[in-house]
Amino acid sequence: MSMLAEVKAPANIKIGGEHSVVYGGPSLSAAISLYATSTVEDLDSKALEILLPDLDRRKSFSHEELEALHVDFDARDKSPPIPGREGEAGIKKYVAKHAGIGMEFLPYATIAARLHFDYGARVLSRRVTVRSDVPRQSGYASSAVCSTSFAMALVKAAGIIIGDHDAIDLIRDGERVQHGAEGSGRIDVGPAYFGGYVEFGKEGIVPMNIKTETWFVIFDTGPKPPTSEMVGRVRELYNRDRKHTDRILKEIDECVTSDVDALGKGDLKELGRLMSRNHELLRELGVSSNGLDTAVSIALSNGALGAKMCGGGGGGIGIALVNDDVVADALEKVLRAAGFAAYRVELSGKGAKDLSRIKS
Repeated sequence: MSMLAEVKAPANIKIGGEHSVVYGGPSLSAAISLYATSTVEDLDSKALEILLPDLDRRKSFSHEELEALHVDFDARDKSPPIPGREGEAGIKKYVAKHAGIGMEFLPYATIAARLHFDYGARVLSRRVTVRSDVPRQSGYASSAVCSTSFAMALVKAAGIIIGDHDAIDLIRDGERVQHGAEGSGRIDVGPAYFGGYVEFGKEGIVPMNIKTETWFVIFDTGPKPPTSEMVGRVRELYNRDRKHTDRILKEIDECVTSDVDALGKGDLKELGRLMSRNHELLRELGVSSNGLDTAVSIALSNGALGAKMCGGGGGGIGIALVNDDVVADALEKVLRAAGFAAYRVELSGKGAKDLSRIKS
């Protein structure tokens, strides 16, 4: 077999907008140098084979199996009956009907089916191998990163051209299936696809030309619940006390808008203040944890300009913004002494759109 294409997609950290984005608010994320890599090879059969060596799993799909997925997914109910639950019933019905495939494969197969039938991309007689060094269920958007790498590898191997808007929507199909909601992927797919800083707002997913140098220390507080569980927790609060929840979500939105302005001006002190306030608001929503709150407090007491949880919450990672490498080194040591994994990451200026190798 020969390699036809290889595509890398970067993980991301959330500067602001978690949970509010579910209700239509803006978000700001940044791609970082942890990657999922998908490789496409010719296969001596008429099937699509998906190989997941990190999970020691593989599965093959025939033309007929992909067609059944495409028909059912295309016919799903996309109606938005309740804020924050857009299309949930239709997605969940689709996932339940095809549960026998396994959730480790269904997002990928759904993407491949749409590529095959909507775009005429050759996906059969192909083996796609997906590897990732992005920790799972930690807050790095690992599922979105893998879906982005997988989709773009098949696109590149097929030699077709898809515009950014369509490519992102295609990739988000994997996230819709993974998280069981029509709105999934808005905050995570952009950085994996474009790289750099990416904003989600009224204009959709927009890459940003930000040149401000930043230093982030990541701290890991351990396993976290599924994002869908934390989204459900916020939904319960929203249904129980809408006025209070709307006030919190609105202030998170204001933090994100100001984040963008502060980054553009290079005002790291203000960015740090906004990040810390964002964390306090997420804690009010009930999606932080004792570990995250402790790590944030340690960071703020040891030179960080700001710190916050990152992702769905309930555990997982957080980020601290610092002034320079010296502060970053010292903060890493303090956090490790307190029992947290801590390390710096570099921002990735490129995403899956540009991080590819194609057979010549």
